Formats: sequence, structure tokens, C-alpha cells
Amino acid sequence: MAVLVGVPGLAAATEGERHLAGALLVPTVILCTLGILSRGVPVDADLRRIEAVATLALIFVLSTILAVPAFMVLGLNWLDAVFEAASGITTTGLSVARDAESWPIAGHFLRAWMQWCGGVVMAVAGVALLIDSSRAAQVLGKESVGEADYFASTRAKARLVLAGYGAITIVGVVISIPLFPGWWEGPMVALAAISTGGFTPRDSSIAEYSLAAKSFTLLLCVSTTVTVLFYAVAWKRGIAEAFRRGAVPVTLGIIAGGMVLHALLFGLLNGLEDHRALIDSLLNHISAQTTAGFSATPVVPTSPLVLLMVAAMILGGDVGSTTGGIKTARVILLFRMIALVFLRLRLPERALSHLKVGDRRADAEAIIFAAALLAIYLVATLIFWTALFAAGHPALPSLFDAISALSGVGLSAGVIGPDLGDPLKAMAAFAMLMGRLEFFVLIALFLPSTWISRS
Repeated sequence: MAVLVGVPGLAAATEGERHLAGALLVPTVILCTLGILSRGVPVDADLRRIEAVATLALIFVLSTILAVPAFMVLGLNWLDAVFEAASGITTTGLSVARDAESWPIAGHFLRAWMQWCGGVVMAVAGVALLIDSSRAAQVLGKESVGEADYFASTRAKARLVLAGYGAITIVGVVISIPLFPGWWEGPMVALAAISTGGFTPRDSSIAEYSLAAKSFTLLLCVSTTVTVLFYAVAWKRGIAEAFRRGAVPVTLGIIAGGMVLHALLFGLLNGLEDHRALIDSLLNHISAQTTAGFSATPVVPTSPLVLLMVAAMILGGDVGSTTGGIKTARVILLFRMIALVFLRLRLPERALSHLKVGDRRADAEAIIFAAALLAIYLVATLIFWTALFAAGHPALPSLFDAISALSGVGLSAGVIGPDLGDPLKAMAAFAMLMGRLEFFVLIALFLPSTWISRS
């Protein structure tokens, strides 16, 4: 957390933004001091899952709180600052800032850096901490990537994820510089894109940039829509082996299929004469599918294409990626459960059949978690959608923005923004944290049973 606020704090000091630097560097000093003192505290090596999950939730909650003073220095009131900080650390990209373009470079770096850090944490959590994390780690099979056992601990997995994430970041930042205006806008967009965030230095998102810049931005988003462990396998064993072991072909196939379906529906509704409008609409679909939140063109809330984008936002990317949503692997598992029900209707009474993922029998814990996640996701969507609709917002745009917040997307149909009522802003900020932490993680933080020992 010291790195989270310290790096943009140094950037603010370099730029001469004294108040912003103070709001970021004072907590950095406090956090560094606590980190040094904590080295003398004995730690129990037997880390339980609930302890890891509670720690993950606290990282996101405390990171949100830490960034609030900085956003208030940038001109936001305390509630808008909470919203902006939550949107940053959850890599969502929804914003309630009225004139972010007037911010100093350090202000834009703060938002992009928060999204990049949030992406790192979630990529690590997806393969090491979350309830069905073994699903993402299975991309490597039973063998280790090298001679050593890299998966003996969470720390080893984190190193692999960070190496892949860092390599993509370096490539993305370097290539982005000549594609965007100035020297700094490209790196800001690249940091957000790699985390499938959605913040840009411009209030119009990526709409004002060149087609090459837009396309590169969404390509970066696609690169982290797959589990980041894919790159570790590709480096050690080759791309062909990485594709064979992981869910990358399925994830990319779903993105490609969604684009084809989107193009066909766009053609039926608007014709295909305006190629630029079609391309921008397809880029919006990719943004929705990767839960990135970059907008190449304004979302038309009355278009049937919105429903297709809603489905894409719910789906998201693969487990172990930086994306939000339910995740493709879990959705595939749920559909295979449905197929198994129909299969068992046809089988003899004593016949045995099992749910399989590839050539392996599906893990019971993963099945339960996928079903429970879908149920709580739908309940949360219904509650948030009803609240937006009851406040007088149109039904379809309210549904779109509710799912955008819960899936960590950042696209908006015009409901969530600076003019949203304060109670709904607070609800949206909580929804972003809930969705980013896959609901159960944040709920577990507030359960008395998490903190009360029954032994």
C-alpha cells in the first residue's frame, strides 16, 4: 500500500504539486514505518484461507481510503473521492469527476497507477487466494514450469504473475508513447489497459484518439483477459503448449464470436456503409467483453446492441486474469452442468456420469462456487438495478450501468456519473468493491464468524 500511494506521490512532487504530493507521501511514510516495524512481529506460517481472503478484502478497502485525501486535493468532495478511489483500485473506470482533463499529470497517473496495482492484486488473487484459485493454476498442469516447484507457495505464484504482468506493462508502455498525443498520455492509458481498467486523461475516454491508438489499447486489454500464468507457460514451454493447457483458445474464441455477432446485429440495425462507426462499436464490444471500460464511441442506451454488451460484461475473461465478471471458465462449467442434467435424464437409472472439464473430473468446490457466485451476482444486480430504476433512471440504461459497476467494467449508458445522487454513488462504490472481490471476499470481511474464534 505504500507503493500504491508513494509512486504517484513522488510523481506529484516532481511536477511541483505540493498539496497532492503531501496527501500521498504522508501516508507513504506512515505505511513504510509500519512495514519496517512489522518485521519484528512473529508470523504464523500456517495461513488459513479465511485469513488470506480477509487480507485481500482489507487491501482493497484500505487502499480506497488511503487515496481519498489525494482525490479531494484534486477538487472532489469526500463521497466523490471515495467513488473515484474505489473505481481506481477495482480497475473499473467509472468516474464522477466533472473536469478531469484539467487535472495535473500526477492526478492522471494516480488513477492509472491505482488501476495497475489493483490489476496486479487481482491477477495474483485469481491464481493463489480465491476460492477456486486452483482452476487458474491448473493451466500449468501437474508439472512445474521449470525445474523448481514454483507453486509451492502463494509467493511463488505471485512472482510468476508479476513477471508476466510486468513484461506486458513494459511492452505496452513503450509502444504506446508514439501512438498517443504528447509523451505521457500513452503510458497512462497503457497502465489502465493492462489492468483492464478504463481511466484515460480525457473525459471522452479513447474516442478522440486515432484508430491505431484505440486498437492498441483494446489489444492490451485482450492480452490480460486470459490468465497471466499463460505467459509463464509460453516463456518456459512455448506458445503451443500454453494454448494447449489453458483456456486461452476458449476465451479468445468467445471474444471473436461476440465480435462477429455484434457486427451482424450492427449491420441489421444500421447497415455497414459507415465503416468507422462499425469499428468503434466493435471496439466498445471488446471493451465490454474484457471489462475494460474504454469507450471508443458513446453507448446508445436504446440500442439492442446494449443487451449483447450486457451479456459480454457479465461473462468477463478467464480466472486468473485482471478482468471482472463471472469469468468464462465458470460460465462454461455452469453450461456443462445443464448439459449433464439432460444427459442423466436419458441414462439408465444405475448409470454413472460425472461433470468433466476437459479430461478431468470437475472439482466439487469449483462447481459450488460457480453456482453460488452466479446466484449472488444476480441478486446484487437486481438490488442495484432496482435502486437506480426507483430513483427515476430509465430501465435499460440502469441495468447496463448496474452490471458495469458489479463486473468492474466502467462503460456507462449515462446513469452513473457526476449527477448521480449521493446514496446511489455510495451504493455504486460498494458495488464496485463487491464485484471486484467476487462478493464473498468482501462479505466475509464483515461476518462476525471471520473474527470470532470458536475454538
